[in-house]
Amino acid sequence: MQDSDLPNHLSRTNCEKLLMDNQIIVEDENLYLSEGIQEFGYLLIVNLECNLVAGSENCKDWLEEDLTSCLGKDLWVFLQTYFPIYLDSIKKAVDQVLQDSSDRVLLEIMIHEKSYFLNIYLFNNYIYLEFEKRIEDSTVFFPKFEIADKLLSDNRGKIWEVVCSYISKISGFDRIRVFQYVEGGNGLIVAESNENPELEGILNCYYPDMDIFKHAKNVHSVNIHRYTANVDGETIKVISNGIDEPNLSQTNVRMISPIHAYYLKKEGVNSNFSVSIQVEGKLWGYIFCQSQHAKSINLLKREALVYFIQLAANRYHEEEKFKIREYQEDIRNFELQLKEKLILKNNLAESLMDLASELCYYAKSDSMIIMINGQIYSYHISIGSGKLFEIKEMVKRIAVGDTFADHEFILNYGKFLEIESDRFAGIGGLHVNLNDECTIIWFRKEKEFTRKWVEKPVSRIEKQLINETFTHEPHSSLDIWHQKTVGTSEVWQEDELYFIKRLREIIIQSNKNFAQEIDKLNKEVGNLNRALDNYANTVSHDLKNPLSAINLSTQLLLQRPNMKEELRNKMLKNTKDAVDVIGELLRSVHEFSKIKDYEYKFEPVYVDEFLAQIVNFSQLRYGAEQTEISLGDILPVYGERTIVYQLFQNLIGNAIKYSAKVERPKVKITSEVQHEFICYRIEDNGIGIAKEELGTIYDSFKRMSNAGNYEGTGLGLTIVKRIADRLKIKIEVQSKLGKGTQINLLFPNER
Repeated sequence: MQDSDLPNHLSRTNCEKLLMDNQIIVEDENLYLSEGIQEFGYLLIVNLECNLVAGSENCKDWLEEDLTSCLGKDLWVFLQTYFPIYLDSIKKAVDQVLQDSSDRVLLEIMIHEKSYFLNIYLFNNYIYLEFEKRIEDSTVFFPKFEIADKLLSDNRGKIWEVVCSYISKISGFDRIRVFQYVEGGNGLIVAESNENPELEGILNCYYPDMDIFKHAKNVHSVNIHRYTANVDGETIKVISNGIDEPNLSQTNVRMISPIHAYYLKKEGVNSNFSVSIQVEGKLWGYIFCQSQHAKSINLLKREALVYFIQLAANRYHEEEKFKIREYQEDIRNFELQLKEKLILKNNLAESLMDLASELCYYAKSDSMIIMINGQIYSYHISIGSGKLFEIKEMVKRIAVGDTFADHEFILNYGKFLEIESDRFAGIGGLHVNLNDECTIIWFRKEKEFTRKWVEKPVSRIEKQLINETFTHEPHSSLDIWHQKTVGTSEVWQEDELYFIKRLREIIIQSNKNFAQEIDKLNKEVGNLNRALDNYANTVSHDLKNPLSAINLSTQLLLQRPNMKEELRNKMLKNTKDAVDVIGELLRSVHEFSKIKDYEYKFEPVYVDEFLAQIVNFSQLRYGAEQTEISLGDILPVYGERTIVYQLFQNLIGNAIKYSAKVERPKVKITSEVQHEFICYRIEDNGIGIAKEELGTIYDSFKRMSNAGNYEGTGLGLTIVKRIADRLKIKIEVQSKLGKGTQINLLFPNER
């Protein structure tokens, strides 16, 4: 853009003075006052003492006196004269914005039988009363946010296309554009909807970092949206008392600046509604709603459009975060694969080469090489080893840190290295110097890039890069330039650099932890072997009851071939039940042996389904058919059926065994709900346990001093304790020597 392209009253010097100071738009020669406001609005400004200090010249339309004569008057006296019926409402609104300076209050009032919106706000220690005519909207559609939200949800990845289409429908603007800031302050039109063939479309075109966008940043950093109904419309002057100079930065009806008006007219636009897109609190870009001719749109609809655009911006941000999370999850899965290979192979080169395809995929490269201690491993590239070492040495000289990326590597160093860009153009990589010196280099092929600029990219052209050419396209209104860039690869993006850095960290960590991992695995194998031994002891102990039942039943069947059919069936059933129990125990051993840490399947266990069987087996085994068994309520518990069975088998078996030889042996089994527990109580009147021995009852192979005349290995209560720990059961043991034992089991009540 040349100075001669601008109107006479806009020099480049003035354009470069468009700066922002806090939340005030600072423009050369107080343009915010000389511009005034648009013809559909009215403005009154009062100081904190509520005295009128400024107002728009057109207020004379509904005043009975000249505005100048009203300056200095008390606001409430003024309102009592002209708006008596709205006095209380306006006073409440003023009090509200004085209490919260970030608030804006919107009222609807009537002036001379015409409807107006009144926007009241506090800015820079002045109270603004901004009036705007309520306009008949020719486009009857109004945003419905449930529809808008569904549109956004149903069109993932196409947020801005949906936004353009929807705004076009409900607003009636000719053309909707989504402008995104990209590298170096340049802009890109990422989405567009155009209903007017006379207005040119520029989808996927770039804007250079121009003065007009510096001005746009300035304006939209202060005010999220700006509306100009008619660029050629009359500018209404703002008259002040000569002492106070209120600022119009936050005024919605403020007239467009001359430089902005010039650019809009240059593109054939006479009406413009622009909204800034904020993502994570930062200016991401804008939406420009434009019409060839003057376009009136009501304040409420404009506010609704702003809300919809921010809703879309939030949804866009959520999508971008989801993409990042998905990518990082992919990276984590890849990391697990690599760590597993590094542990199993204990060979860095082999592990990396096994995953070479994935390494290239995540780095978005065409090929790669791995150099470890002078050895070279390549994937999809053939370059002499001498040349590769030259590349490595060049990288070591130019790289800052241990990871690097350069999409112009051959352009910058190809001549020195005597390598042409037809082999590759850009590289990225990492270097690790541990016990094994490791360098990984990824290669990207050359890719030709083209861009279409809708204004002359002066700063790019002035650089005169040898790999870039610019050609000008004659055009009736736009200053079209075509850029062509050769000799480079695609630029390395943040996610690809993130992967390279993560890979370096994994290699370092795996190298440090390898010995620890081997030691850990050895310990796990040892623990597993011990667990299998313990489990074998447990199972061998618990097999005795069903084996005894089978043995006794078989003996009776052999010794008494003519026994009654009822007794025979009972013996056969005992044998069948015992075989089922043994099968279940063997299944558990098999499952346990397949994994490191057996995962028990917890579920409701109905104890009454197997309690009678356990009692029957135990009575048969210990010859205790005369023992009186008393059962109370038998409630279900939460656990794993097999080990719950083993738990009750050991405890009930002990109760029956150690009471079998006393006079009138009794065993009582009951259960009840106690707060958050299901409490089982197993009582017997057997030999009991000495008080001094209660502390050692869970020790392996520990037998009580009074148990010499009873069979056993001393593992029964050891098994019980292990099962209780696994099921998170509390055990309470009460016993008196020669009187009997009571065991309480407190199961967590999960129902």
